[in-house]
Amino acid sequence: MLASANQLFSTQGYHGTTTRQIAEEAGVGESVLFRHFGNKAELFQTTILTPLAEFVDRWANTWNVSVAETTDPEEIARAYVEGFYELGVEHRELFRTLIGARVQGGDPALAGVAERVSAKLADTLRVVLDVLVEHGGARRFRDVDAPVTVAVSVGSVLSLVLFDDWLFPAHQRRPGKARQIEEATQMLLHGVVGRERR
Repeated sequence: MLASANQLFSTQGYHGTTTRQIAEEAGVGESVLFRHFGNKAELFQTTILTPLAEFVDRWANTWNVSVAETTDPEEIARAYVEGFYELGVEHRELFRTLIGARVQGGDPALAGVAERVSAKLADTLRVVLDVLVEHGGARRFRDVDAPVTVAVSVGSVLSLVLFDDWLFPAHQRRPGKARQIEEATQMLLHGVVGRERR
């Protein structure tokens, strides 16, 4: 049901998708959908939160502090950047719908979903913050403002995907995915002036 909802929300938008279409695509009755999710807004919320939480948990479990001193920090950062980048690509329209609901209002159910997703995103990013603090202690990072670092890193990576048409003018050739991920990784680890020359 979630896969069908994601596919339809992503291609037709939230308002262009009906629960009947989702149920038919999933091969279930509409009543089954309502029994599991309550309404379309709650289904939309689950559709975006489930992959986000799964990625963050998987990443945090892979890069726990027990591997902090034996793992290349670039490998850890690249997995983080690539994961959020892929989430943004896969769920681009869902994120854009949420952004629109927060800015425009309109549909009260969708505005409520956007508010709950924002709160849950903050909770989920707490896991990333904990990993950064653990790794920072193990690697003796100094002067890292962990909450701001997490917010800036997630915001910048998702912006590359969600606002690509703002960031890369149409008349210029856009940098490829691998190039964007690599630069975001280097910026996260080294900033602009702290990196070594290649």
